[in-house]
Amino acid sequence: MNTKLFIGIATAIMALTIGACKNADRDSSTSADIDSITNFEIKQTVKSLERNYLCEGAETYYDDSTEVYSTVRIAIEWPEEMGGYNLKTLQDSLLASIFDKPKATIDASMLASAASPEGSDLFKMKQIDSIPAMEAAMVYSRDMIASIITFSPNFISYQIMTATYNGGAHGMTESHYINYDFTTGKVLTYDNTFKADSEAQVLRAIKDNLMTRYNVSSMKELDDRGIFSDQIYISKNFYLQGYEIVFHYNPYEIAPYSEGSINVRVPYFQIEDCLNPEVIQLLTDNDF
Repeated sequence: MNTKLFIGIATAIMALTIGACKNADRDSSTSADIDSITNFEIKQTVKSLERNYLCEGAETYYDDSTEVYSTVRIAIEWPEEMGGYNLKTLQDSLLASIFDKPKATIDASMLASAASPEGSDLFKMKQIDSIPAMEAAMVYSRDMIASIITFSPNFISYQIMTATYNGGAHGMTESHYINYDFTTGKVLTYDNTFKADSEAQVLRAIKDNLMTRYNVSSMKELDDRGIFSDQIYISKNFYLQGYEIVFHYNPYEIAPYSEGSINVRVPYFQIEDCLNPEVIQLLTDNDF
């Protein structure tokens, strides 16, 4: 039997069994029990778009036998409603973070981005249904994904990932983050997350946890592991998760490309004196 099908059937049987066993409990629940349940209603739309192109005039740049194509793939978890809060600031911030030239709406922004694929500054683009499988073909690409990575009734964090390839030795993947406070209706920035004059303590915590990540005890050992220890800085590209603030570094920022992206997880209690009270409350007053 297909493994996924088997797991699905087993899960369904288990759910039915548990449901049957709890019918009596459900029937005996009091209205007070039900009223104690908090409902945080969410409505979001997963928006996706793919466009494929033949790059005409590629023979000017490549061997005559090389076909060059370009593809754009976009997938976005778009917030519509969350707990009755006004999401206009969050939506505007997502548009500005995902797209270089955002339009008035998410749909218009996606269409405009897909109409300007990688290589459009070099070649004339002819839209096609799909890219054929060819060993000699070169495919430029841009993948854009925006998704929720942390959610609580108090705040939400999004990752905006963009991966591009335009004919070089390798592609490039970068991630950026948005943290949104439902109660204040504000996006968390470095300046409204950390107290003034706390940079030295925050940087020390980042370095200490970076050494812990690589299981070393000195900056010299970090250098030996390939980290540019003299270039470590406080990344303002961070997100909240659990009881931690995660500082993100894209390739090349503090290490060579081969090291990939680096996340430095700092428990909030290590830098509690550096955090604004509202942020401490977000990290400690959550249900997850």
